[in-house]
Amino acid sequence: MNIRLEFAKRLQFIRKHRGMTQDALSIAAKIDRSYLSEVENGKSAPTLDAIDRLAHALDIHPAEFFVFSIREPKKHYD
Repeated sequence: MNIRLEFAKRLQFIRKHRGMTQDALSIAAKIDRSYLSEVENGKSAPTLDAIDRLAHALDIHPAEFFVFSIREPKKHYD
């Protein structure tokens, strides 16, 4: 298993499930859209700070990114 690619797939799934574009998520998470694209394509590994900002923007607990299955995220960020 390649954790970077699994993370990328999960991030993209959650983003689309939330009905967000990469532009909208990058603005909400305050990260560069090109960096988000690289993360979603498995080309870059996100920092812990980026994971935290993405979780806040998607209203999920950061651990949801590491549930490597196709299911709806259930936890909200506290």
